[in-house]
Amino acid sequence: MRVILKLCSMLAGAAILAGCQTHNAPEPAVLESVDDATMSALHAALADAMGRARVELGPGDLTTDSIITVLPPPLAPQEDRSLAKPTYFDLMKANGGCILANRETGAEYPLKGVSCRRL
Repeated sequence: MRVILKLCSMLAGAAILAGCQTHNAPEPAVLESVDDATMSALHAALADAMGRARVELGPGDLTTDSIITVLPPPLAPQEDRSLAKPTYFDLMKANGGCILANRETGAEYPLKGVSCRRL
């Protein structure tokens, strides 16, 4: 009987801990606003994440979609085609803040000064 009670308490403890871990797991999010300050902060964070001076975003409404597309740099005047592909980031809410997660590398970058909400 003691063994059964001990096993039940261990299982209950494991279930509680598992519930706590999923609470802080990143969740898809969208921007609360696309005002100038928000978009400037987003562009700066993405440029920093990609190691570029500036980035251009692909089409999309970031107040309804959590996927952010960063377009490749424009072609140089002597180029007529490029094999460069867009880079995709997921906007996520985690630990009360917003983060950008690179879909290809899995790297996460904090998005400071930006308000987002769970999708």
